[in-house]
Amino acid sequence: METLTTKVPRVTLRRRRGSTQSGSDHETSKDVPTTDYILDNQLPVDQLKKELLALTHRLKIVRWRHIPVSEYSQIKITRISGALTNAVYCVTPPAKYLFQNPEHGLDPLSKPALPRPNSMSSLRVQHVPQLLLRVYGPNTSQIIDRATELAVLKRLSTRNIGPRILGFFTNGRFEQFLKAHTLTKEDIRSPDISNVIAKRMRELHEGIDLTLDERSQGPGVWKNFDKWATDAKAVLDKLDMKIAQIHGMEFTGVLGPPWSTTRVLGTDWEKFMEAVKTYRHWLDKETGGPETVAKGLVFAHNDAQYGNLLRVEPPSGSPLLRPANEHKTLVVIDFEYASPNVRGYDIANHFCEWMSDYHDPDRPQDIHCEKFPTETDRVRFIESYVMHGLDSYEDIDKVDRDIAALSRETTIWRAAVHLGWCMWGIISAPTEREPEEDSDGFADLADPAGDMNPEAQCLEGHQFDYLDYASQKAALFWGDIEKLGIPIPDGVETKYAMYVGEKWKFAQY
Repeated sequence: METLTTKVPRVTLRRRRGSTQSGSDHETSKDVPTTDYILDNQLPVDQLKKELLALTHRLKIVRWRHIPVSEYSQIKITRISGALTNAVYCVTPPAKYLFQNPEHGLDPLSKPALPRPNSMSSLRVQHVPQLLLRVYGPNTSQIIDRATELAVLKRLSTRNIGPRILGFFTNGRFEQFLKAHTLTKEDIRSPDISNVIAKRMRELHEGIDLTLDERSQGPGVWKNFDKWATDAKAVLDKLDMKIAQIHGMEFTGVLGPPWSTTRVLGTDWEKFMEAVKTYRHWLDKETGGPETVAKGLVFAHNDAQYGNLLRVEPPSGSPLLRPANEHKTLVVIDFEYASPNVRGYDIANHFCEWMSDYHDPDRPQDIHCEKFPTETDRVRFIESYVMHGLDSYEDIDKVDRDIAALSRETTIWRAAVHLGWCMWGIISAPTEREPEEDSDGFADLADPAGDMNPEAQCLEGHQFDYLDYASQKAALFWGDIEKLGIPIPDGVETKYAMYVGEKWKFAQY
């Protein structure tokens, strides 16, 4: 295998405009170095450390490039997240290069002036920052357009939104490591934290201007759905053909075997797509048509689940400790699914994430409908969103109308949220289910980096049942369109529908 230590990959370094500090350790450059190297995170740990350190040198990552490659064994690699589409690690330099003050350089609002080291001896009293290493999951290219993601990250960097990106390689990237804690499923239910999330979401929606071309393409949820549906159909067809070949596969209920198309979708593919078409036409009528929708599109995150929301820990004296800046301690990460969408879609997606517990050691894919935010929770969030940044509150009637309109928008777009993640679950599912594999049909791959955060382990692919998750999202879609009064095709088993709240409590808007 070709490695960084045997052959240096081609690195693209772009000159920063208006600067003569080429090759400096300046930390605020908007031009991110890239390389076409592919990192194998399944390497033995010592080899992986060697590759990583050499890669930081090639990408000229601040201060790391001054650490001798010979000291690779002293690096520490810790798995900190079991993200479903990425493997995420914290990479820590050898202890002697760590700055003694743990608060140094961790405040995203401060820009400490650190002199460039003239020698390794001076470097040893400098802070060599920890890095966040993100390695893209296998076969995610059909889900995530990495070129589009790169363009999004560059746009975000111009507005200082999200962690700083330090370098790209073919199947991953290095990011600024923030001293922060990831929110939990309990945190997002806290009224105070929920208000903060609402404020940051509005800032994101208004912080990035959309191009005319982006608006002309309409909501990203439909662009993704149309793309993913083709691949999802192929996956389900393949699984339908393989079902009969798997010894001991149990056939239960009128919908057939557990992983058949009819079990996952609650009906056959044609009837499911017929219902999707009906819902989309209904949305067009309710929202005034594509042109009206295009005018209301915003830059949306589309995956504001608790694992993508961090609270930084500001040091004493930080501007973040001021009451007016408190909401800025919340940092949003992982913009892989970001795209233009209506505001209500992004908010509805966040509300739906209240129902998930990705750290459940037994069934992380389960959706708990009773955990959906109450009407009080939803109104409080939307009120915080609408009122954030207003210069005055004199026109209370207008504020109330805006809250009511956004509440309605959030309700009617919720079914679209379920559709997107249903297709995502299907195309993320493994299709090779052989009899000799374990009961879930997944291979158990060892993690060579070790030291995995115990809370991240349950998010590993071999424990997350993507098709089960997809089937629950399909069931929620049926439940939502039934509540909205949208006709359901004949022959669909609506008794398998899932309802947010109780079935007889229709959406209020």
